[in-house]
Amino acid sequence: MPIELLSEKVIHSLFLKGLGLMPAPKVIEGKKLIACIGDSITYGAGVQGQTEYTWEYYLNELLGNDYQVLNYGISGRTLLSSGDYPYTKERYYKVSQSVQADTYILMLGTNDAKPYNWHEKRFKNEYLFFVRSYMDLPHKPRVILMTPPQCYPDPETGVVEFDIDAGNIDNYIVQIVKKIGEQLNLEVIDLHEYTQNHPEWFDDGVHPNATGNKMFAELICNSFIER
Repeated sequence: MPIELLSEKVIHSLFLKGLGLMPAPKVIEGKKLIACIGDSITYGAGVQGQTEYTWEYYLNELLGNDYQVLNYGISGRTLLSSGDYPYTKERYYKVSQSVQADTYILMLGTNDAKPYNWHEKRFKNEYLFFVRSYMDLPHKPRVILMTPPQCYPDPETGVVEFDIDAGNIDNYIVQIVKKIGEQLNLEVIDLHEYTQNHPEWFDDGVHPNATGNKMFAELICNSFIER
């Protein structure tokens, strides 16, 4: 079928599937590894993907040459195995674990907030399993949880883009992440609170722009400096 006859929804679906085939980041020997697990916010969809404008890139700059920050974000992915594009079904899930990073930063949930994906009870159970799958790696890495950022509605339509229900993030997902962090005695970076009243950090209301990513990196860097 000619590309011009494909609907925007079909093209978007093919794009999301294709992102699961990206080559994994190349690990540099002798560095302290920080592996970042997540969706398009981690991938860097607001700054054209894995570029020098992602929060991972800025974090690496702040931490210095002793570190390598690895980007394992894939656009559209969910924490829920019943979601439309589950992260755990991607090869990045196993690859990220096999690199034996010193630290894992986990941030999923934004795409789970879509009405056709959302299920509170399953999210609680599967989030706990997902986090433990990194905690229980044989080398016992440091695991940091991060709440999804705020999602802002389009000022003209009043609707959040990409079918995301911001209420599910605000009222459920953030609290689940915090509660499980407390339950497992893990650090939680509250990106959701940090991004309140900062719509200027998101050009489309969901994905951080370069300025937003710089601010994310500064907040995350503090977790390493303060430790």
